[in-house]
Amino acid sequence: MLDSISDVNGYLQQFGGALANKIQVEAEPLFKPGNPWHPRMSKLLRKPFQAQADAIQGAVETLRKHNHVMCIGEMGVGKTLIGAAVPYIMENGHPPRVLVMCPGHLTRKWVREVRETVPGADATIITRLSDVSAIDHYEPHGGLRYYVVSKERAKLSYAWRPAFNLRRGVPVCPDCGSTVVDGDGVEVSAEALQHRKARCGSCGAALWQADNTRFRRFSIADYVKRHLKGYFDFFICDEVHEMKGGDTAQGNAFGTLASACKRTIALTGTLLGGYASHMFHLQYRMSPQAMNADGFSYGNRMNFVNRYGVLEKITRYYPGDDNICSKGKKGTTVTREKPGVSPAIFSNHLMGSTVFLHLQDIAVDLPGLTEDVVPVAMEDDLSVAYKDLEHRIGSEMKRLLVQGSRRLLGAYLNTLLCYPDRPFHSEPLVDPANGNVIAEPPQLPSDRVYPKEAELLKIVHGEISQSRRSFVYCTFTNTKDVTGRLKEIVARQGFSVEILRSSVKPEQREEWLRQKVTEDVQVVIGNPMLVQTGLDLLDFPTIIFYQTGYSVFTLRQASRRSWRIGQKEPVHIHYLHYKDTMQERALELVGKKLSASLAIEGKLTDDGLASMCAGDDMTLMLARALVEGRHIQGAESVWRKLNCPKQTPTPGNVIPLRRNWSLELMEERSGTLWDDFSVIQALG
Repeated sequence: MLDSISDVNGYLQQFGGALANKIQVEAEPLFKPGNPWHPRMSKLLRKPFQAQADAIQGAVETLRKHNHVMCIGEMGVGKTLIGAAVPYIMENGHPPRVLVMCPGHLTRKWVREVRETVPGADATIITRLSDVSAIDHYEPHGGLRYYVVSKERAKLSYAWRPAFNLRRGVPVCPDCGSTVVDGDGVEVSAEALQHRKARCGSCGAALWQADNTRFRRFSIADYVKRHLKGYFDFFICDEVHEMKGGDTAQGNAFGTLASACKRTIALTGTLLGGYASHMFHLQYRMSPQAMNADGFSYGNRMNFVNRYGVLEKITRYYPGDDNICSKGKKGTTVTREKPGVSPAIFSNHLMGSTVFLHLQDIAVDLPGLTEDVVPVAMEDDLSVAYKDLEHRIGSEMKRLLVQGSRRLLGAYLNTLLCYPDRPFHSEPLVDPANGNVIAEPPQLPSDRVYPKEAELLKIVHGEISQSRRSFVYCTFTNTKDVTGRLKEIVARQGFSVEILRSSVKPEQREEWLRQKVTEDVQVVIGNPMLVQTGLDLLDFPTIIFYQTGYSVFTLRQASRRSWRIGQKEPVHIHYLHYKDTMQERALELVGKKLSASLAIEGKLTDDGLASMCAGDDMTLMLARALVEGRHIQGAESVWRKLNCPKQTPTPGNVIPLRRNWSLELMEERSGTLWDDFSVIQALG
């Protein structure tokens, strides 16, 4: 029977009934859609959609059993409303105190939405240490209070400098006088202590101190942990995927605040970027007990990746390196993580404490969304110049990859990604290791409109003729900046156009965009990273990716800035690229990785499970495609598969289920595929 099955859909058509029965027996929901909501739900100032209210109630029931819940919601589902409402619904005897950490440009939005959603709630933005130090740990409970702090303010602390004494040129501890040594007992040099915070191996004293000659500042996260531990009933972290780093300042701030507050609510639209390690530190900081019970300690990230991700071990042997006096061979082994996530991570670490929510569940009246991949053919001289540059770079890259060197990979790939959009004023590519010039990009004239620019003008003109504004994304906005040229080309057609620069502070970008709409600006150009989290582009129903890069996180977040609750116009998204170039290869690979990212959120494509269990580093895949001169399967076909509606399975023993989110919510829905994590859990 299995021999006749070729994909997930066929497997589910054959065994769906058995899987559904197993799930219904073993997975008892904490909350089912249709069950009554808490009475406080009706008192919210903004009435949530039914799916939002179900998500709120599911999160509430989860927090009655666990000290944390994660809400993974597609961009635009109203995660702010959900997160703000949960503490109000859970109020028990006294109004809770809530600490919110979010990106800097979202602090004002959080304050506004809290006041518009939660009855009687007061929201305050914390901008300096004095704001939080003024909070009295012992003050009686007043009304419902939300304190909002940006992740930048929460993480930053004072500058430090080394603090040790020298004895005959050897560093010694200023407290006990012992010589400073490392874990192997070897003396540590004074130069090494200049760059890292160390402690004395004998008495544990810090060998560093605050630098009082520089700015005076103390980490808000550290202050809360020391002086207000247990004061806040809830800690809400918005865009929690940005806290995934193990040694980053904002990641440490997230862990510090999560441990200092009673309950944690984590919100994100993109949990994973394709790597299992993205989950490790997030999960450990929210639920260390569960991670310890699963056999992991905080320092064993690779053990987690070994179980739930994909590891690649490469051993290189070179002729003449055999041992002289034995049969052994000398070889260098390198272990590194590759993209890929095991479905077991869902059942073991997400199912009991995660709410999943899709935009289609929120608003059935949401306008249509179309995503078009737009290939553009290069003109003859541009094509010849690009292929010549690609050949020279490809030859050098092949030589370096054979030697195991990837030191110049990023610079080479960025050159090929950007050159077709800017085939003029290009600097030579120089190998910094030896100063050799790798390639000098051919210089083409800058006083003409190239095909991709003409395609952009065509799209913009068509949208403006229908009174629709456009937002144009460009990833190269620094040394290889193309935004100024695009602004000039669009403005020559008589259109009003502006550039959103990084110089506009994050907390001011929402107001900046609102002002441009008031000024009747028709086109805004900017880097997608400037708007990828939290900002609504409802006034820009057309999104044009003039350049995409190869970050799944950035593309997913930025592509949904317009298609969200409140949008009245159909949303059009265009992905422009030159055919047969590195731009097309990058778009193909992003599409492949996107299928794996969507699969862990319950959106299965035919190759979703396969994508979860295998993969490669994006830059290395691009390099291989470059030196081998191959394509993957075509950007258009990859994205068409991601965006086309799923077909309804034939009637039979399949019990149609959809999981909106984790263990908490399951509902029957006829005529759909198994767009459901229950299937992954059962298969895992």
